[in-house]
Amino acid sequence: MILTQSSGMIMGPVSKLLGFIFNAIYSLFNGMGVESIALSIVVFTVIVRLILFPFNIKSTRSSKIQQYLKPEFNKINKKYKGKKDQDSMLAQQRETRELQEKYGIKMSQGCLTSLVQFPVFIGLYNVIQNVPAYVPKIKALYQPIAEAIIKTDGGYKLLYDFVEAKNVPRFVTKQLIEFSTSTDIKSAEGIKSLNSVIDVLFRSSESIMGKISELFSANPDVGRLISENQENILRVNRFIFGINLSEAPGFKLSPAIIIPIASFLCQLLAMLVTPMAETGDPQQDAQMKSMKRTMYFMPIMSLIVTITAPAGLGIYWATSAFISFLITVFTNKYYDHADMEKIIAVQQEKAAKQIAKRKESGKKSFSERFMEAAMGQQPEPEQNTTVSKNRTLNKYGSMNLKNFDSNYADNSDSDNNAESDFNTTTKSPKKGSLADKANAVKRFNDSGV
Repeated sequence: MILTQSSGMIMGPVSKLLGFIFNAIYSLFNGMGVESIALSIVVFTVIVRLILFPFNIKSTRSSKIQQYLKPEFNKINKKYKGKKDQDSMLAQQRETRELQEKYGIKMSQGCLTSLVQFPVFIGLYNVIQNVPAYVPKIKALYQPIAEAIIKTDGGYKLLYDFVEAKNVPRFVTKQLIEFSTSTDIKSAEGIKSLNSVIDVLFRSSESIMGKISELFSANPDVGRLISENQENILRVNRFIFGINLSEAPGFKLSPAIIIPIASFLCQLLAMLVTPMAETGDPQQDAQMKSMKRTMYFMPIMSLIVTITAPAGLGIYWATSAFISFLITVFTNKYYDHADMEKIIAVQQEKAAKQIAKRKESGKKSFSERFMEAAMGQQPEPEQNTTVSKNRTLNKYGSMNLKNFDSNYADNSDSDNNAESDFNTTTKSPKKGSLADKANAVKRFNDSGV
């Protein structure tokens, strides 16, 4: 439910923080005599992009370093060219990741930037789709009308039926909290009811507000307050060519369609200039190409969303994408003319410190753990006796079948738990044991049947 502000455990606090910043920006311009939600959105977007700027820089720097080191990655690629066996492919991946770690290249940097931006986008969506909830000065324009509606006899039924008939876009009747003339709007339930009515009014265009005025003709105060506040409401929501930011452009020819088109084009430009380096590792390059294709889907998604969402959200998305395009263009130019040898030396020094610190703590990187798991290696033996009870199963589970033969028992005396699988007299696997079954599979494979 909307109930004015987002109340989710994660997005609730994010939306409130963004709403606080947005309200500060709007209040600043309002104090200067400029009442414009659109201008506040643009300034807010610039601030958000500046906050995210360090993440963009890191992502671009990582891509540029990888491009500069492409000959080194090509050497690894050439070394294992044509080798399709598992050992060679794992060795190629290991050497590629070691080279990336040596120079502090993180393939997940671009994903991290996207992950940081996602909650910001959702939080701002919550703010823009219900600006009165976060900006008291705008809420004050709708509150007198909402109070008059609540004081009208049978007001809830009238408004409920009006919304149920889909007269108000993007609003469902279950979001409307029941009220009556006896409702105390200062109580907790009264505030919820008041806020839900304001939600309806904020989503109502000028023509819909006129219909609401006629609907509540029994209470002249409703029509009078709508008439008195309508011009101020239009002024704060109005954008160029008379576009109302609280309304969705929709699938129709109107000046508002400019916003979704601008959002699509700016997203596309941002994708085209985003560097995507190759590593020489077939697996990673395939992942990067897949990510690139996914990125090209973003402009289409932005077009669809901004057509159906309030125009204010489209302004944010278009402005954000355009700023991202400019940042990427200028950072690309900077790194194209920068001393890459010096940048790489600094990056290598930082990476060396991180590796040393990790080794000192005994912790392994994600790529190291991944390679160990892929190659069937086991971590260092644990001293804890409770862990050692399951060590045999782990040992067999990670063994390659080619290692199982009749001589295996001679090398397993050091593990007491493994001895139970072998006949102590003949030093051969006991019939029915895990080792005996593994040898049976091996003999079948060797027979060539």
